Amino acid sequence: MAPGQWVEKVWGDPSKAGEPFVIRIHNDAGYIVLPHTHVIDENITVVQGSWAVGMGARFNRAGLEPMDLGSFGIMPKNMAHFGWAKTETIVQVHGIGPFSGMLVDPVYELTDKGVLQLRSLLMPGTSTASSPEGCFALEVGARVHGKAGEGIVVSARCSPANQLTQYWIQKPNSERFWATFQELKPV
Repeated sequence: MAPGQWVEKVWGDPSKAGEPFVIRIHNDAGYIVLPHTHVIDENITVVQGSWAVGMGARFNRAGLEPMDLGSFGIMPKNMAHFGWAKTETIVQVHGIGPFSGMLVDPVYELTDKGVLQLRSLLMPGTSTASSPEGCFALEVGARVHGKAGEGIVVSARCSPANQLTQYWIQKPNSERFWATFQELKPV
């Protein structure tokens, strides 16, 4: 999985057609799940933290509906939706496979090995020579300060269609959080 989000298989195999599955998706605090769709209904239960979800092909903070610990929600198949982890969050997803998360628009990921282009939330990206102009104002290794603390940029994601760049920050104590460029100040 990509930095700041990873999947834990609880039961079954989400990649197999017709097979029931249960997975847990872990998100670091501040992580924005960009607009995406699934080919099956997504049944979501918040098992840790505070989560918010919204519907539509563009990320919109005003359109987020909070889902606190224990909340259940369903995202119908092929419905574009997005999310935000207010705190470190784990959502449990169950359904009948195959489960995939296709991004509505391409996303660019800045890593210590270069730039990747993502088309899926659950699959690795492909290497690309560059990202759209203005995507990444900060580099990997930059020292920054935000509301959640101080640390270094270890990765970033840019969605030109959503006019959004978010940075994955690791604090000196190894805790991690995500913040948009506007929420950070270089140190």
